[in-house]
Amino acid sequence: MESKMKTRNFHLYSVFLTSIIIFLVLSCSENSGPSDPLEGDSIEMNITFAPIEVKSTDGKINLLYSVQTEDFETKGYTLKDFQAINSANNTILCSIADTTKYLLITKTNILADDYPMRDYSNFRISVGLVLDPEQVPQKIKHKLIVVKDGQEKTIEGAETNVSREQIPVISSPLKGERFMCNNTTVISNNIHPVYQMKYRGITRVPERFCADWIKIDENGNYFTGDYHVCENWYVYGENVYAVADGQVVSVKDGYADQSPVFTQPIPTTLFDGDGNSVVIHINSGYVTYGHLIPNSILVRPGQIVKNGDVIGKVGNSGDSDAPHLHFGLHTDFPYYISEGLPYYIDSVEKLGSTGFLFGPYTKLATTEIHYNELVENFGVYNLK
Repeated sequence: MESKMKTRNFHLYSVFLTSIIIFLVLSCSENSGPSDPLEGDSIEMNITFAPIEVKSTDGKINLLYSVQTEDFETKGYTLKDFQAINSANNTILCSIADTTKYLLITKTNILADDYPMRDYSNFRISVGLVLDPEQVPQKIKHKLIVVKDGQEKTIEGAETNVSREQIPVISSPLKGERFMCNNTTVISNNIHPVYQMKYRGITRVPERFCADWIKIDENGNYFTGDYHVCENWYVYGENVYAVADGQVVSVKDGYADQSPVFTQPIPTTLFDGDGNSVVIHINSGYVTYGHLIPNSILVRPGQIVKNGDVIGKVGNSGDSDAPHLHFGLHTDFPYYISEGLPYYIDSVEKLGSTGFLFGPYTKLATTEIHYNELVENFGVYNLK
């Protein structure tokens, strides 16, 4: 009898204790919020174009890639910092504070009003690292720091390998002396990664690794006489060449040059910003030649071309402030739904640099021959 009473009392005690625990759990769930008021907010971050080792003629390794996040502003957050970090040793490779290595695009650029894909649902961050070869990490991770109601929230992740894949090698699109390349490599002096396009739910950077080519004289001048006149620019009228064997997939012609120079009197849209242009499909993708002289194009859609064939002449048509050749390699056609791809030029002779656009021309004491490398920003080259 006593044993039964003890068993019964123990059972009642267990039920009573269990009831107290359940009550406490329910009370905490109903009456207490999370210790971190931001804990319930999730913000995704992912890699949309992975970094690829690209060597340039200044001896540097260029990593130009893209990270995408949700639009955290719609959840009440503001951006405090974004960091790219060496996964092996937690060294910060770049952050918002380092504008020479980093460029933040706060929202996806939206296409023309008649383009069907409109989406404000994400942020796209273009990261540009220029490193010495021994500094290149094997993996990179990322940290996004945002603020809401005075409290910080940190999102870590989007880790990615640094690719060492083979870079396509092509010939030069121009031939001759003292061609200066700009809007390539160093991201702080490169407008091309700014252009981002939304297509079928994915944000792309079509002009990543594109380049703008100009020509200078021995004293570093870009033109002679009145700079408003297209024909006075040394690059104007230069022949443009096929960089590899391929097939022409698109030709646009009939757009007048923008004249006077630096005025752009002819309005342009996304679809005609490259002006008179040619797109050729080669083994490694689609190459685009933009801003050609009207009626100078010598090829037609469907035509098979050989490496070195003349395509047209450098002009100032489309979305162009001054005569130059816009050139790039892309994953797809048309270019504005593609990703820009890196490429090497098979052989260039480096003469020096202007340091910045319209900067003073500084010549090397001895010229340098470079094989299978990316041309650097503001480098001056003989091309063949």
